[in-house]
Amino acid sequence: MSHDYVRPTGRPPGFKPVHLLYGAVLGVVWLVLMVVVVTRGHGDPSSVDVYSQLPPAFTNELAAKGVLYQGLSPVDSATEAQVTSHVSLEGGATPSRSPIVLRTSFSDSAKGITDQPALMVVVPTTGGAGGSAVSVAFVDPTTYKTLTTLSYATSGSSG
Repeated sequence: MSHDYVRPTGRPPGFKPVHLLYGAVLGVVWLVLMVVVVTRGHGDPSSVDVYSQLPPAFTNELAAKGVLYQGLSPVDSATEAQVTSHVSLEGGATPSRSPIVLRTSFSDSAKGITDQPALMVVVPTTGGAGGSAVSVAFVDPTTYKTLTTLSYATSGSSG
């Protein structure tokens, strides 16, 4: 038989037995890295629970006014400062807490808005007669123009 058709046997040229050890160590390191990456954060609660920041009965009050929202997520402090500087409260109400600013998508049946990306600004307020309310503004995330505002009176409990 010709030398071109003979299949070589044995180890390839330049191969040393230590190369098997290197390959095994690299495989174990890769496997450990994959396990750490896949299981990291598994079972841990979210670092920010944005729903717990909202006042009690918030979703129900907005739904009663024809406004629905979905997909809340927090914003950074620079965005929060920018948005709150553009939003004014209805009726000159005084904020009782710092505003809550969240990224969301909302629909307003009264204005015919559907799945509009927005920044939601929630401000618990105190009125002149000692009553408390919650003012909500949905703001365009790029122009900071107010898309929808509403407010509702709250009961004596604060949240």
